[in-house]
Amino acid sequence: MFKEYKSRYPKFNEVVDQCRQLAEQHGNWEFNYDSQIAIQTDDSSIDNWYAGTGQSQAKTNKWEHSFCHIQPSLRGTVIEAYLKWLDIPVFRTRIMMSRPKGCYSIHKDYSPRLHLPLMTNKQCNFLITDPLTMFHLPADGTTTWVDTTKQHTFMNGSTEQRLHLVMIVEK
Repeated sequence: MFKEYKSRYPKFNEVVDQCRQLAEQHGNWEFNYDSQIAIQTDDSSIDNWYAGTGQSQAKTNKWEHSFCHIQPSLRGTVIEAYLKWLDIPVFRTRIMMSRPKGCYSIHKDYSPRLHLPLMTNKQCNFLITDPLTMFHLPADGTTTWVDTTKQHTFMNGSTEQRLHLVMIVEK
């Protein structure tokens, strides 16, 4: 269901700082309960901070893999270096924010995900429904593989925002 993919990224704090800046600049936190910002886009020539965000209607491998280009303004940054450090292809990478006291509906994703928690606390937990498993991912620089093809949800039971960098990987 979940396992450590890679231990602490050496420049983790710099990734956190850059993602927080992007969230402040491009996040639509006032109007969306849970917001996303695209780190990868389907057009390598222009920044589009909302490309591939939100729920996918297509939910196909081809659609997810079309978001494979780093935003042009992120080339040469610590975020791009982190994605390369992973040593596997990742797609549709997004900064995902969950507001305090929030919960997703139970759902399945088309592909597994890598999660790099950026800001979180012990009241932020994943729940896999079968077998029933609840777990917390700490913001310690560890990248975790999560099998989100199983029914799951996420709960932020705290009074603080939660921020993750989420990447799609092959099944």
